[in-house]
Amino acid sequence: MNKLLDLFTREKLAKIEEGATLFIYYILPVIVLLTIIPAMVRTDNIGFLRQESRGNNGWTLLAIILFIKPIILLTRKYLNAQLITMHDVILTIKDLPKTLKTTKIDGQTIKTKTIPFLINCLYSISAYLMRFRRQLGVATFWSLFTHFLLWQIFRVRQGLGMFFDIQLAGTIGLIAIAIGALTSNNYSMKKLQANRKKVQMVAYVAFFFGAIHTGNVFRLIVYAILKYIELRDLWTIKIWQEKITNIASKLTNKIKK
Repeated sequence: MNKLLDLFTREKLAKIEEGATLFIYYILPVIVLLTIIPAMVRTDNIGFLRQESRGNNGWTLLAIILFIKPIILLTRKYLNAQLITMHDVILTIKDLPKTLKTTKIDGQTIKTKTIPFLINCLYSISAYLMRFRRQLGVATFWSLFTHFLLWQIFRVRQGLGMFFDIQLAGTIGLIAIAIGALTSNNYSMKKLQANRKKVQMVAYVAFFFGAIHTGNVFRLIVYAILKYIELRDLWTIKIWQEKITNIASKLTNKIKK
C-alpha cells in the first residue's frame, strides 16, 4: 500500500502521464496489430470473441471520454463535489477495515460521509482523466480498428468476401473516430489551431452511430440529458454575463456624460 501511495505523488503522476502517452501513441498500435496474426492462423472462434470484446471496450472508452466533462461540471455545481487527491483516496481505502470496526454505520454516516466521499472520488477521477482525453481517444480508435479488422478476418474464414456485411452505423462511427485520432497530435493541433475543436466534434458523431451500432441507446439518452443540463447552465451564465456587461456599459456612459 505504501508503494501505491508513493506512486501517486505529483512527480510520479507526471511520469505516469508521460508514460501513458508514449504507450498509447507508439506501443499500443503495435500490440493491437500483432493480435491480428493469431486470429488469421487459428481455426477456432477466438478471433471472433476478441473482436467482440475490442469493440465493446472501444465504445465504452468513447463514452468515458464524452462523459468526463458533464460529470465534472454537474457534480461540482449540483452535488458540491470537491477535488481530493488519489493519495487521500488510497489512505481512506487503506483505513477502511479500521473505520468499519470503530465507526457505527447508519443512515447519517452514509449521508454525511460515505456519499460525499464517493461523489468527490467520481469528480476527482474525472478531473484527472481530462488530462488524458487525447490519449484515450487514440486508444479508442485502435480498439475499434482492431475490432473491425478481426471481424473481416473472421468473415473471410467463413468463406465470405472481405467487407461482406459491413454495418453502416459502425463504419461511420469508426471513420469519425479515425478523424479524431489522426488530429490528436501536436502537429495537427498547430495546423488546425482554432478549427481543431470543430474537427474534434466528430467524437459526437462517432458516439451517436456507436450507440446505434451496439444497440446501447440508453447510454446515448443519458449523455444527451447530461449534456443538455451542462449547456443550459453555460447558456444561462453567458446570458447573464451579456446583461451585466450591457448594464455596466450604460452606467459608464452615463457617468461620462
